[in-house]
Amino acid sequence: MSRRRSTRQQATGPGRPFQRTDRIGETIRELVAGELERIGDERLDLVTITSADVDGDLARARVYYSAMLAGAEGRLDEVIEALDELRWPLQKVINRNIRARKTPQISFERDTSIEAGLRIEEVLAGLKATDEEE
Repeated sequence: MSRRRSTRQQATGPGRPFQRTDRIGETIRELVAGELERIGDERLDLVTITSADVDGDLARARVYYSAMLAGAEGRLDEVIEALDELRWPLQKVINRNIRARKTPQISFERDTSIEAGLRIEEVLAGLKATDEEE
């Protein structure tokens, strides 16, 4: 007896351009960003939720944030403290809104890509200035 081949496409095939973890990560990003805006904690005024990466087994989600602090190290400590305080209330919002057998436990990590991009621009501007001087 011959086996029938499945005509079902892979999760990343043409019919489904994103993996399930990508969709859940985007949902988590939207939920966390919306909830932080709704809460209105002044320590998080200049904080942006940039992305959320979800593990393949949906056990953990790393929520990345960017904080425009202009080098104020004490202010960064306040942001970290505020996010730590809000982790469980945010986890409850995620648990209520994501329809899955298992919802990821969130943790926060600072997204330094914007700052790295600004440093690269500064270096390139400095190189351009030295070229113009020569």
